[in-house]
Amino acid sequence: MKLSTRGDYAVRALLELATEVDREWLALAEIADRTGISPKYLEQILMRLRTARVVKAKRGAHGGYAFARPAGEVTIGEVVRAMDGPLAPSLCASRTAHAPCPVYRCPSEEDCVLRGLWVDVRDAISQVVDATTFGDLADRRRQQDSAKREMYHI
Repeated sequence: MKLSTRGDYAVRALLELATEVDREWLALAEIADRTGISPKYLEQILMRLRTARVVKAKRGAHGGYAFARPAGEVTIGEVVRAMDGPLAPSLCASRTAHAPCPVYRCPSEEDCVLRGLWVDVRDAISQVVDATTFGDLADRRRQQDSAKREMYHI
């Protein structure tokens, strides 16, 4: 699996939403500023996440973007799949976009050693990203920030 820039940016943007404790809604410009992502590109990403029902949008002075469900219910895997498609490193190992291997033309996928390897890789990646929520990442960030404050006596 190779995470695209779009997938990486989606995760970064949603981490900002997840760590915001003072407000439910974050403006596009503020998310762009915090992440360093171009506002136009970020808007495309958030529109895709809105279509996938990961975020919701609200117009107006106090509007912006927010999670459509609690951050603790949205997994990294869900977002990566919404942005980049299947996690499998080969289509022959994909659950959602399965296709026979065009290169090796395996006579029997069940007996293909390479397919078995790619299924193991897919499952290992899925196990991590499907078990990690944005609530988990927000907690990690808060712990890191707290440790930094203690280290530097801030």
